[in-house]
This record gives sequence, C-alpha cells and structure tokens, in this order.
Amino acid sequence: MIARAVHAERTRLAATFKELTPEPLRSRIRSRTLAIYGNSNGPTIEGLQARGNSWDDIIDSATRPGPRISFDGGG
Repeated sequence: MIARAVHAERTRLAATFKELTPEPLRSRIRSRTLAIYGNSNGPTIEGLQARGNSWDDIIDSATRPGPRISFDGGG
C-alpha cells in the first residue's frame, strides 16, 4: 500500500536526520516527539488512524517535515 511505503520512508528519513542532529537539539526533538506520539520515532500508522487520519491524510503528512525546533528554545 502506498501510504505504508511513504510513511515508512518518512520514518526512516526522520531517524537518519535525528542521528545527524547534534545534542542537545537531538534530545529536544526526541522528547517532543515522545510527548506528542508516545514514541520517540514518530507516529505509527495505527496511531495516525486512531486520530482519524485517512490513508490520503497519512500520505500527505509523510511529505511534510515536522515543526521547527530551535537551539534557543524559541520553537
């Protein structure tokens, strides 16, 4: 299914870039993601569906980056 493939690739890319992100920003990103999704790797397909997301919503969200998180705590 397309949504599963796109979501998996988004998750893989996010993990790759999180590993390249220097501390302490990496920990801030992981903490934020854990607080929102209950998983430091990001949302699962099942979690997104439980929030009411359709397959098209999941595909669409997999094409967007997460919110900006700055070093200075401003976002």
